[in-house]
Amino acid sequence: MVDNDILAIVGSTYFAQDVHSLIVARRWIIGHLNRNRPDMIVSGGAAGIDKVAVLIAKELDIAYQEFFPQNDRWEPEGFKERNIQIVEACTRLICIRHYLAKTYGSGWTADHAERNRIPVKRYMYTGTYEIESLQ
Repeated sequence: MVDNDILAIVGSTYFAQDVHSLIVARRWIIGHLNRNRPDMIVSGGAAGIDKVAVLIAKELDIAYQEFFPQNDRWEPEGFKERNIQIVEACTRLICIRHYLAKTYGSGWTADHAERNRIPVKRYMYTGTYEIESLQ
C-alpha cells in the first residue's frame, strides 16, 4: 500500500435490483478491504455498488467521500462530471460490474482512470456465487 491510498469503488447500479448479487458483492468488498485496507474510499453515491462500498467503509471505520452528480443525466454537470471527479480523487480503482447491467457508467469510469494512468482492477458478477476478475 502507498501513502494516501485512495480507492475508488464503482460498479453497476443493477446490484440494487438483485439481492443475491448484492450479498455476494458486499461479502467480496469486505474481504477486499480487509486484505487491502485503503486510507480512504471514494465512490459515486449511486444505488448498488457505490452505496454498499460507503456502508462498508463506515462499518470498517475507513474514511470515505461520495461524489454526487449535479443533474440526473450524462452531461452537462451530470454523471460524466461526477465520474471524472472520482478518477481525479483516487490513486487506484476497482470496478465491479453486473452481467445484466444495461449501462456502462462504471466501465467508462474505469476506462477514464486507465487513460489517466490510475491502476484499475475490473471484476464481474456473472450470476454465480462469485465476483470474477476480468484481468
